[in-house]
Amino acid sequence: MTRPERGFTLIELMVTIAVLAILAGIALPNFQQMIVSTRMTSQANDFLSALQLARSEAVKRGTRVSVCKSANGAACTAAGAWEQGWIVFTDTGVEGTVDGTDVVLAVTGAFREGSTLEGDANAVNRVTYTASGMSSLGGGVVSLCPASGSGTVGRDIQIAPSGRARIQNPPAAACE
Repeated sequence: MTRPERGFTLIELMVTIAVLAILAGIALPNFQQMIVSTRMTSQANDFLSALQLARSEAVKRGTRVSVCKSANGAACTAAGAWEQGWIVFTDTGVEGTVDGTDVVLAVTGAFREGSTLEGDANAVNRVTYTASGMSSLGGGVVSLCPASGSGTVGRDIQIAPSGRARIQNPPAAACE
């Protein structure tokens, strides 16, 4: 008695590869959008964490604590946008400036992807918290937008005059 050959025929293999190619073609765009969405959530949470750290340190230390844009991780800058990075520091001297008596509490580097993070008029360069935990600038909104053409919704980080910060998804204003 001879045993029948086991294995796949060429036609079965070609059909299987065609089905896998169709499934991959459907799943890949959704997977890429999920990656961008996850990255946006992570970036928004990083900024929110910096704001929460600044607020809690201001209350704990009984002094002003600021979060400002920083390209070098040591000093504040008015140039560029928030995506270049930011620092959290005790702001005991000139408000919004890292000077002799200030202590840098946290440094966050630049975004590696094409996301943008821009503040409104109240949060364009910095957010400062007073010893009571309130925002000294009267609140503000910092908008996080993904790289153009990603098809992902951005996020707004809203800072209330009371100092409470939260993420709004989707944002109030649409990303370009």
